[in-house]
Amino acid sequence: MPAVISFCQLSERLFIALMVSVALIGCSSQPTQDNTTVNTRELFDPWCNYAADGLAEQISQKCIDNAAAGDVDALTNLAYLYAKGILVEQDFVRAMVYYRKAAHQGMPEAQYSLAEMYRGGRVGKPNYELARYWYQQLASQAVDPQYPRHQVDAQFMLGLMHFQGLGDVVDLKAAQHWLTLSSNNGHSEAPYVLGKIYLEHYHQPAQAFKWYQVSAEREFAPAMHQIGMMYIDGTFGKVDAVKAETWLERAASLGLAEAQVDLATSEYNGMNGEADFIKIYVWLDAAAGQGNAMAKQRLEFIAAKLNPQQLVKAQALSKQCSTSQFKQCNL
Repeated sequence: MPAVISFCQLSERLFIALMVSVALIGCSSQPTQDNTTVNTRELFDPWCNYAADGLAEQISQKCIDNAAAGDVDALTNLAYLYAKGILVEQDFVRAMVYYRKAAHQGMPEAQYSLAEMYRGGRVGKPNYELARYWYQQLASQAVDPQYPRHQVDAQFMLGLMHFQGLGDVVDLKAAQHWLTLSSNNGHSEAPYVLGKIYLEHYHQPAQAFKWYQVSAEREFAPAMHQIGMMYIDGTFGKVDAVKAETWLERAASLGLAEAQVDLATSEYNGMNGEADFIKIYVWLDAAAGQGNAMAKQRLEFIAAKLNPQQLVKAQALSKQCSTSQFKQCNL
């Protein structure tokens, strides 16, 4: 089964409003005859599994027939193909029609994808009410071993929407309920958001720290970054430069631009001794390569402080680090 469309991503310091996908317009009727030219030469792919996985050169007629007959697997995969524009012209309206038919039959993947499309405004303005409805339909069920990711992600998204007040007022209790459920089911980002709630709304840094640790243990880089900044800020009474550097470096090595900039800044300020300008250059170059404006400005400043030999060394090390994704990076 293909991965569903997902728009779920947060920045470290600021939750970006969910701005990507859809309102329902004119999609409730039975789809008309498909006008897209499809090569329907017989292929044994009755549920479009091969097509959705990119292993077929055409959509099988049997899959089209099965979808017309209401088969949930064929409907879901055909919806995915239309949503992505694979083997057919991209058509979000038709994708939503197929997803909706499968969602009403309880197909977890279709319910999640439909919620994502409503939330993101793929066919018009976002419809947060319907997005929440479909997230909740899926999140309220016992986790199906066949589709655990979709249900756990739905729990997370429902909690996040309550936290941000999308589709209704902000409801921290409801947000905590769904985020805790998602976290207990192994979601990596849910405990991070719970940490933000405890830190920014309840002003309970100790509780926030516990949730950040859970998220960090699941390799969620923004949580590692937040822990590092708590040590830098002396949240628990005193600054711990060693622990701060450890956590910032973990987040930076996973590619988080904000952590790379903060690590370079801490190094420049002599957090753990004399500043290493080559090391600073490497981290700023990594962040600048991701389009971070602050990193670009500071990189020019640091480059001017290096002599030609040092600059060549810094550039070579930066290339080695980025190429190996910081796995072969002697900093």
